[in-house]
Amino acid sequence: MGADAEIFVFDYERYRGEVVPVLTALLRTGLPASWLADLFTRAEHGYDQAWPRLADRYRAEPVDLARHCTWLGSDLRYAGPTRVDRSVGKRVRCDAPSCPERTRCPFHRDSDPAGAESLNVLHEALVASRCLGPSVFLGRTITPDYYVPLLERLEVPAADPVRGLLDALATRGAALGHQYGVTEGIHGWLTVAETAELAATLNRLPLPRYPPTFAAMTAAAAAAGESRPATSLSFIRTVATIAAAGGRSVLWANDVGPESWREEFGLPTD
Repeated sequence: MGADAEIFVFDYERYRGEVVPVLTALLRTGLPASWLADLFTRAEHGYDQAWPRLADRYRAEPVDLARHCTWLGSDLRYAGPTRVDRSVGKRVRCDAPSCPERTRCPFHRDSDPAGAESLNVLHEALVASRCLGPSVFLGRTITPDYYVPLLERLEVPAADPVRGLLDALATRGAALGHQYGVTEGIHGWLTVAETAELAATLNRLPLPRYPPTFAAMTAAAAAAGESRPATSLSFIRTVATIAAAGGRSVLWANDVGPESWREEFGLPTD
C-alpha cells in the first residue's frame, strides 16, 4: 500500500530545547538524560536492549558533533552538499576525509551503519512522542517533489521561496530522520519563522480555499478528485497557517506514527 505521507504541527522549540541536546549529549558522553533513561526502560520490541547498547558504544567511543561536524546543522538538519532522492531509497553518509571522529561518528561512511540506524530510530521516537501535534494525510509514498509539476504549471519562479521551503521539508532529515526504506521516516522540518513564510507564500497561489481547520481539510480531501496535487499542497498551506498561529512549525514524515511511539513508551495518546 505504500507509506502514508503526512504534514504535522511540530513543536520546533521543544525539539531544539529537549531532543537535540539529549541526542548530542548521548553521542558525546554515552550517558542518557534521566528522562531518556526512563524511556529506555519503558521501550519494548527490542529497543530496551538496542538503545542502552547504543549508549554503551558512545560511552566507549564518544562523538562530539558540536566540535567537529560541519555536515549537520545545529538542529541536526542535513547540511551536506548532496541532494537526496528519496524516491529511490537513497540516504547519505558523510565522506569527510579528515574529520578526527570519522571512524566513530554514526553519520560517516567509515563507521558501522547499524549505529546510524539505531540512532535514527531513537530520533524518530523522541520527535514523534514529544514534538508532534495534529497532522493531515498528503498522499501515498510521496515526497515534497510531488508538487514540482504543479509549481511548474502554476509558473512559480525558480527563485520563489516556496521551492526552497518545500526542499527543506524534503531534505533536512536526510542524515538523521530518514529510515532505511524508500520513503519512510522524517523527511524534513521548518523553523517557526519559515513556517509562517511558507503559509504566506502558498496563500498567494491559486489553491483550493476553505477555512483553516482540520475539519475543513477532511471535507476538502473527500471532494478533491482530479485536483489532488493542488488540494494536497493546500493542506500544507493550511497546517502551516495553523502551526504559525500557535507559535509552532511543520514537519513532513512518512509512516512515523506518533500514537504508536507514545503507546510504546506508555505515554498518553490523546
